[in-house]
Amino acid sequence: MSELNNAAEDLARWAQDLERKAERYQRLHAEVDKVSVTDTSADGRIGVTVDANGSTTAITLAPAVRGMDPAAVATELMACTRRAQSRLRDRVTGLVHEVVGTDEAGATIISQYCDRFPDTDQPAPPEPPPPPPAAAWAPVPPAPPAGRKPDRDRVVAPEEPSEEDLFYQRRSWLQ
Repeated sequence: MSELNNAAEDLARWAQDLERKAERYQRLHAEVDKVSVTDTSADGRIGVTVDANGSTTAITLAPAVRGMDPAAVATELMACTRRAQSRLRDRVTGLVHEVVGTDEAGATIISQYCDRFPDTDQPAPPEPPPPPPAAAWAPVPPAPPAGRKPDRDRVVAPEEPSEEDLFYQRRSWLQ
């Protein structure tokens, strides 16, 4: 009988442990949902905010951006986004350690964030140059050389109307 009581007590402890763990993960979920990270360029012209999923939720451009090269703006936007996502990964890692500790599910959450948002210290692999644009149509061959000159001295006038043309000019052919 004591074995049965011990099993019941173990089951009750296990259920309580699961309830506490569920509460901690619900709290973690609520805390992570509140997280957003903003990163700004070194010169303060460009700012990017990401949410808990790493999605961009806001982009801030200072008026000084107007004179910048569009490619430089795009590069800095992407760099700010990557830095914000990297800081997001660090914040979520801290929240997981603080709220749930170092169990297997917490380690899985951290590894998913690490996979999605790697360190920004490592330079991104260079993208291969785009292939040259293919011609949309075949090149037009040059026109063949003219065989003779046009006769510009000859004046061409319309012929005088014939009797038949004059007859039908004012009447329908149905008459």
